[in-house]
Amino acid sequence: MLKLEFKDRRQPGVWLVESVFSVGSGSKNNLVIDDDSVAESHAEILLDDGRLYLRDLGSFKGTSVAGQEVTDNFQLRSGDVISLGRVELEISDPKTRPVAGGHAKIKSDWSLMPIGGSIQSRSIMIHGSMTIGRSVKCDIVVDGEYMSRRHAELSFKEGGLRIVDLGSSNGTCVNGRKVNECQLKPGDKISFDKTVFLVAGPVGTNIPDAFDDEDEEEATMFRAVAPIPKAPPPPKRQSSVAPPVPQVDNNVSAAGAGGGKAGMIATIVLVVAIAAAVVGYVVVVGV
Repeated sequence: MLKLEFKDRRQPGVWLVESVFSVGSGSKNNLVIDDDSVAESHAEILLDDGRLYLRDLGSFKGTSVAGQEVTDNFQLRSGDVISLGRVELEISDPKTRPVAGGHAKIKSDWSLMPIGGSIQSRSIMIHGSMTIGRSVKCDIVVDGEYMSRRHAELSFKEGGLRIVDLGSSNGTCVNGRKVNECQLKPGDKISFDKTVFLVAGPVGTNIPDAFDDEDEEEATMFRAVAPIPKAPPPPKRQSSVAPPVPQVDNNVSAAGAGGGKAGMIATIVLVVAIAAAVVGYVVVVGV
């Protein structure tokens, strides 16, 4: 995607994404140039199948490219310088334009593809920070009553592409949901009413949460708990079988058991006899 920039950098450059891009001093032009050498409707740049063509609209000072006067359907290429009166405009390709220090600008892997609305063009490469809006000073100009002059901004953050609504009247939607700020991922659809862009980016991009923190549900916190003690082992079940009865020694006879009882009786009789003798003695002595 090519960009139209002022050689003297008096105004920010604009992306050439419209099928018909008008240039002049009148307020209805896509690019308004406040200079008395520029006619109200000075020239048009036409976008046809990815190619740009320039034609003069009968201006009093004329239009030329590299000193060659242009009347109709002059094909433009990157690096061409267009002269409108005293004003010089340059067709540039930011992907290949050298920057300070002589290093080429880093190629971006992110782009927007218009898939709905009035914009008819191929993908728009995203570089640095870019604004979207109705103003000709925006990097991506989208015309329409629903668009604010500075509607939204695209920028790189946390390794991905992020879009921020700039307080627009009608809002910015991502995948049909209105957002204030949103981290984008490949395949997302950005919509401004009828104008829709498809986001293209590197495969495997690590993307944080897609929507604002204020839209997130409250997170659930899990805390560590003390280990649950093991349950004691269950008591052993008592056997229903009666314990074995101790066996009596076979050597003990019934007579032996009877002899034990007789000995006990003899002992009692002996004790009684001794007690009686003692009582008799005491009586005799006492007499």
